[in-house]
Amino acid sequence: MNRTERLLDLITYLLNAKEPVSWRKIKNHFPEDYDDGVEESNQRKFERDKAELISLGIPIDYQSGPEGTKEGYLIRKERLFLPELCFTPREFSLLMLGAEAVRRSEIFPYREPLESAMNKIISQQSQVGPLPGEIGITYGDAPSGAGRAALINRIQDALERRKRLQIEYHSFSKDETTVRTVDPYGLIFRRGRWTLVGWDHLREDLRSFVVDRIRSLEVNQRRPGTPDFEIRSDFSLQQFKNQQPWEWKRHAPLPVVLELSPHRINELLPQLGNVRDLGGGRYELTVTNQDGLISWALWQRTDVRVVSPPALRERIADTVRYLA
Repeated sequence: MNRTERLLDLITYLLNAKEPVSWRKIKNHFPEDYDDGVEESNQRKFERDKAELISLGIPIDYQSGPEGTKEGYLIRKERLFLPELCFTPREFSLLMLGAEAVRRSEIFPYREPLESAMNKIISQQSQVGPLPGEIGITYGDAPSGAGRAALINRIQDALERRKRLQIEYHSFSKDETTVRTVDPYGLIFRRGRWTLVGWDHLREDLRSFVVDRIRSLEVNQRRPGTPDFEIRSDFSLQQFKNQQPWEWKRHAPLPVVLELSPHRINELLPQLGNVRDLGGGRYELTVTNQDGLISWALWQRTDVRVVSPPALRERIADTVRYLA
């Protein structure tokens, strides 16, 4: 049999086993695959198959214990299968409304998988009970995003195959487009915008790239079935998910002091993250992307004022004069 059939049969065999399965029993069950030729080669073949299944999320364990207990390989069903979800009527309603809002957006590239998931949940609707009638939602016309969705799909494909990208990226701060070679590590969808996170070979560091600013993208076509890179062991997408625009690495760390209007302190502080309270409504934070902070501060109108450094205050004033 081919490898895919063998892996599927191995999963089925271990799932149906009522007790741990020894290596000898596995060989007897798959004589053409694991009991043909040199024993050492057969074991390596099995270990490769086992490693492949584990990488796909199949929890194959080896159980060993004291004398008298069964030893061998097994798949613990409680680790393989997710528990059955149980929603209250209100939870079910809000979940479906949120999913429908995303599904109607043309810029969302995963509409088919989302629709499949929604259909599976809807099939359980009869078990939920009547839905509350006081919840409603309206939709505006979403701008056409077919081109962006296609771009996201290409990036997602490169992510899954770990293939290197070459992009033309436009920087608003410098008003220039540069060619960048990027190892894609992850995608983030936040506040209606997609951001690619990856290793930038030009900067030799992790960088974030707003997908809307990618002018062109090419996926490495060489050896399509072989990964081009390994994701760094210390990488965490969660860190970038919560990252604010002024925390993107564009220049050396710069201490900035802000003054916030009293009536909005409770609202704005969570957005600022790690800051030092200087008292009197003033807070100090570290900025590595002045453009990101300028954009955010301007959106807050007069409720955020840059106290220092003076050069940043002047940049904001120049921006306001330009926009006026």
